[in-house]
Amino acid sequence: QMEADNLIRSETLQDLLYEKFEKTFPVSDEDYNSLANGEFEVIKQLCATIHGATDAKKKLDIIIDKCGPPPKGVGIQNLRECIMDTKYMYDVATEDKQCVFKVLIVNFIERYFYLICYTTYSLEFGPAGYQTSFQDWMEERKDLKVMATEGKDKLEWCRRVDAGKLEQLKKLLNAPNYKDNLPLLIKTIFEFAYLTYSDLPRGPIKNNSMRKLAATTLMEILPLDIGAKVTKKLEDEPHITHDFLSIVGLVSYF
Repeated sequence: QMEADNLIRSETLQDLLYEKFEKTFPVSDEDYNSLANGEFEVIKQLCATIHGATDAKKKLDIIIDKCGPPPKGVGIQNLRECIMDTKYMYDVATEDKQCVFKVLIVNFIERYFYLICYTTYSLEFGPAGYQTSFQDWMEERKDLKVMATEGKDKLEWCRRVDAGKLEQLKKLLNAPNYKDNLPLLIKTIFEFAYLTYSDLPRGPIKNNSMRKLAATTLMEILPLDIGAKVTKKLEDEPHITHDFLSIVGLVSYF
């Protein structure tokens, strides 16, 4: 209307719309993160199933970025980054807190799913004045509700070291002189943990995630007799923490 009333030039209006609703910030390969980009299995399934959903996701992601923290946004909330940050907190949390974080993550993903659905609907029916309601649009696509319900929790809830690498570690522990191999074993486990979490930025979350994975990996590859002794010791003496170094100490003891 402002353009029609000659209150603003057409070129200025187009530049303003581009800056506010279309301009994106380039992301380097080093900073790229699939979680931050919203590449969840259920979202990829939605984009592959519904015509126009891929373009709708791109437009929605721009709006989500505009709502995020500066300099990209105005400082409200970036929904995709909320999922990523909460997933990082889930990875390093204790089991009782993981339940809470998982509920948050699943709810965020479900919200993102339906926002893409609504954006797809808006791009299709908005230009004609929304003569079909979003509710009717969803009713005609009942499979989307099933897709959201069944797919919203399809996420890598527990990272594991590659099976082939686990075999390398087992060989070190199953050797008769396994105690002599402990320095190499510790170094190798941490190298594998680092590779497994190579997508995480440096910081305490990555460090805690690596230590937690190292501890669970070591417990997984222990010979049955040693594993049973370590588990019993941890159960009998709850003051002993279940961290990697404590487990290494018990393995060397037994």
